Amino acid sequence: MNSDNLRMIIGFVIIMLILIIWQMLLPARTKNVPQPAPVAPESVSTQALPKKIEANETELSQELIPETTFTLENEFLQILISSHAGAIKSCSLKNYAVQLVPPGQTILSISQFKNLPIIAVQSCDSSVTLIYQTSNGTATQTWMLGQDYTLNLLLTAPAALAKLTFDIQSGIAPSEKNLKEDIANFHFYVRSGGKIHQVAASTLRKKTYTTSADWVGLKSKYFFLALVNQNETQDSCQAVLLPDGRIGMQITHILASVPGRFLVYLGPIEYNRLRRFRLGFENVVSLGWLKPIALGILYLLRLFYQLVRNWGLAIVLFSIIMKGIFYPLTRTQTRQMRQLQLLQPKIEELKKKYKDDPQQLNQETMRLYQLYKVNPLSGCLPLFVQMPVFFALYAVLRNFIELRGAGFILWLKDLSQPDTLFGHIPSGIPLIGGFAIGLLPILMGASFIVQNLLTTTDKRNWAMTIIFPIFITAIFLNLSSGLQLYWFIYNILSIGESLIVTKGGSLWQKSKATPKPGVN
Repeated sequence: MNSDNLRMIIGFVIIMLILIIWQMLLPARTKNVPQPAPVAPESVSTQALPKKIEANETELSQELIPETTFTLENEFLQILISSHAGAIKSCSLKNYAVQLVPPGQTILSISQFKNLPIIAVQSCDSSVTLIYQTSNGTATQTWMLGQDYTLNLLLTAPAALAKLTFDIQSGIAPSEKNLKEDIANFHFYVRSGGKIHQVAASTLRKKTYTTSADWVGLKSKYFFLALVNQNETQDSCQAVLLPDGRIGMQITHILASVPGRFLVYLGPIEYNRLRRFRLGFENVVSLGWLKPIALGILYLLRLFYQLVRNWGLAIVLFSIIMKGIFYPLTRTQTRQMRQLQLLQPKIEELKKKYKDDPQQLNQETMRLYQLYKVNPLSGCLPLFVQMPVFFALYAVLRNFIELRGAGFILWLKDLSQPDTLFGHIPSGIPLIGGFAIGLLPILMGASFIVQNLLTTTDKRNWAMTIIFPIFITAIFLNLSSGLQLYWFIYNILSIGESLIVTKGGSLWQKSKATPKPGVN
């Protein structure tokens, strides 16, 4: 087997491993997911609640009392609090044009307050207090909006109502155009006994998940809801799978101390913002062993973004930096591949001469490699070294909200999503059915072919020159356009590098073409 074929086989094996790992990293497709109904604008009632309800009215169910909503608003959030059980009826994230409460639903209502009449209300722009009448006294619920994506909740209740249930069974709403991918990223998180546990929808298909916790959370692809018990007590929580693949939950809390204090986070999954809570929220960004590399890449991209104010240009700069870092490796790789190809005539001569003596053939071939200082496997080393960076960049572009909706040129409106300029491949085609078809991955594949034509001396090796880049292009079709952009720029720089290196190919061939005596 000649070295070109050996490298081709090794290359295909590596790419197959990449494909398998990539398939594992991609979220599983969710079947039969209904499209979400459009969210209608919320209307805020301007009617004021009566400050007092007479004693003979206290037996009325809250469903019979007209609902009033109270608006809490800051630079980041607009929250509507319902007079029915103090539930959050709407949560709009201003910077992302996202509504986290599913249409027609509420979150964080307290079940025990649902049938209690309200006897007084105190409200302002940043807080609202609802006072409920019970048969054993009064209960109070105070929502206070922070300066960012947080709310503080204070609760008091008579001993008979000390056991309270927070209802988030509706879950949080999906937010992305690619509904299947968004719902595939829904997870339930809980911190119990100092450890953080992640529960996927696949686990909840078998049974509900119940545990004690000091905080619980629901995650979509880019957004996070968390409820933190700030008292030194443990809550009991239960997570359930919803029919559309999302996750809902209930939390039972016993008021061991008064008032009960809770922190609620309703906002984006921004790593640095979540880390500042010092509660382990940042663990919802699941990066595994690539986490240090991914965070380093994100730091560099942010730095470049501050310079050029465009995420696409930041990725271009990152490609240039990576090419500079990997230049010693790729330069060696290019030269080694060139030298291997130039040695092919001598290797063919050895094969003919020792066709009946495989052991001697291997010995003479190794002597030839040693004489010209060629390592037939050296071409794979840069690929192995670059793989961690490749997968870490993939994780950054796919998981970090900073890249969500970041455009670049004309048709590239979101670098976290595939380039879909030419639509999608028919769904019936195996493996790649339904994948996006864009100009950027096609240009990337073409640049691979050009690079191979520059570095391959044996133009008959069409499998390595043509088929291999097509195979890689098929893999990249459904990856984010930011990753496609990175690899395209990297290939363009590699083409320039190959042009420089191959200028010396003819001189090397002339000086080394005649082997020393004893080689053949």
